[in-house]
Amino acid sequence: MRSPDAVVTEIDRLYREYGVRTYKFIDEMFVLNERHVLAICDKLIELGHDLNIWAYARIDTVKPHMLEKLRKAGFRWLALGIESGSEHVRDGASKSFSQDDIRAVVQSIQAAGIHVIGNYIFGLPDDDLDSMRATLELAKELNCEFGNFYSAMAYPGSPLYSMALEKGWALPEQWSGYSQHSHDCTPLPTEKITASEVLRFRDQAFTEYFTNKRYLDMVAQRFGWETREHIEQMTKHTLPRALLENATGVAAE
Repeated sequence: MRSPDAVVTEIDRLYREYGVRTYKFIDEMFVLNERHVLAICDKLIELGHDLNIWAYARIDTVKPHMLEKLRKAGFRWLALGIESGSEHVRDGASKSFSQDDIRAVVQSIQAAGIHVIGNYIFGLPDDDLDSMRATLELAKELNCEFGNFYSAMAYPGSPLYSMALEKGWALPEQWSGYSQHSHDCTPLPTEKITASEVLRFRDQAFTEYFTNKRYLDMVAQRFGWETREHIEQMTKHTLPRALLENATGVAAE
């Protein structure tokens, strides 16, 4: 890990010399080592800059007593790896926390004045259409300020890649096929549904979430009508997908 002094010194320089206020911490385990995180927060609070910081956290590492200090330090967004609305599917992805844990953590973060980005994955190994629907319904219930919707992807070197090779499942033919938004995006199938079914559901889930009236009303209230209109324009665009245009997919065996 980089030392708190090094992190804060860099932010201070960027802020003072270039006027940079917005930062993303790309460490996916940032809110894990409490002593390290709080040391960064204390030093940022001492600076007194008006910052807008985006960082990752986990449901099982967010502690309520840390949230006030994170907010004072300039953390405005925390991204949570919720992954699935099915406890069975989450267990298979080594995410052992309950629905109640998820709801409580999201509410505590928002109560501290920090916005939440919910990250969700469709097509995890135990997924079927019902469990993916449960994931979408949980996302709509939580109504986080933003949501990322991903298809499970067998990135080379990952356990999912080894599993796909073992099962003989089709993998992307070129690197662009590993991109979530590419024309040739090729996610994994599961034991119960095809890759095309996973991708179709992911794309439909994205639109359903971001056109949901409850979500749009919340966005207008918290961020203004201009932001709501931007999201409404975003959902008018659909991603062209070769997998959905040219094939129905073959069920995994």
